[in-house]
Amino acid sequence: MSGPRGLHADQPLRVAAIGGGTGLAALLRALKHEAGRSRDPWRLTGLVVVSDNGGSSGRLRAELGGIPPGDLRNCLSALTREESVLSELLNYRFKGEGTLAGHSLGNLMLLALADISGDWVRAIRQLSGILVTAGRLFPSSVVPVTLCAEDMQGNVYVGETQVNASVPPLARLWLEPRDAEPLAEAILTILQADLILLAPGSLYTSTISNLLIPEFQQALARSLAPIVYVANLMTEPGESTGLDLETHVASIQAFGGLGLSAVIANNAVLPEPVLQRYLDEGGTPLLPSGDRVCGVPLFAQPLLDPEEQVARHHPSLLNRALRDVIESL
Repeated sequence: MSGPRGLHADQPLRVAAIGGGTGLAALLRALKHEAGRSRDPWRLTGLVVVSDNGGSSGRLRAELGGIPPGDLRNCLSALTREESVLSELLNYRFKGEGTLAGHSLGNLMLLALADISGDWVRAIRQLSGILVTAGRLFPSSVVPVTLCAEDMQGNVYVGETQVNASVPPLARLWLEPRDAEPLAEAILTILQADLILLAPGSLYTSTISNLLIPEFQQALARSLAPIVYVANLMTEPGESTGLDLETHVASIQAFGGLGLSAVIANNAVLPEPVLQRYLDEGGTPLLPSGDRVCGVPLFAQPLLDPEEQVARHHPSLLNRALRDVIESL
């Protein structure tokens, strides 16, 4: 079976995947087979958050300016058609204790290409061509933005790192500058999409962050495409401690100002040793119940990668679940 087509029989299915961090990379990895096949390939585009201020990305952003490259680099790696020395180089991290320690070579490559070309979109396209990727990537904006939040007690958190360590649930969530201009190509991707996917990942700092850009919300409201949320496997100590699947979905719809068409969630149980390790660290499984969540159709399937010693979506299982949802929609 060649799979679903776009709005017209002679056009490919146009899929926009929104998110950041490892969650969007996992989703793109699950879909790159569909985008890379010779017959009826899907047109896959990832829209990546630019509010990261931690780790190598945060250091480079503070020292050199520009948008943080880490999530873009992670997603480029996920879209690489075949593993190669180049893809290994992309993810190589410098060791030791010097100024380069902890930096990813791929982050430095992206910054260098953006500096040479003077254009982040051109830099990503050039590196995609070198790596031979199965889809496109756009940052949500080329303006560095800062994620801010306020909890129910009135405590304010500034930057992804602080928001990640906040006390949920959050009362307010916003980006600074509030009028940050989105990338035109990102908005056009949403408006032209036949299917919009919200990637798993940190609830506030990855999944919701892009949705706070006013033009993103407007484009999603204008789109006629179904919007599907691929739920996390686990809660995250800090920003989603104690939040169940219903709260995740309600938060996305409220802060993002959108209505979801479907939710995909995992119903497989983690092996006991792996589960206990997560429980000890403050994480809990985000397991579904029933066939709807917040009134949204819920598709529950086994999505865990049995070979991993951590909770990860299995690319083939997630691919199958997405295809099932597409067929039903």
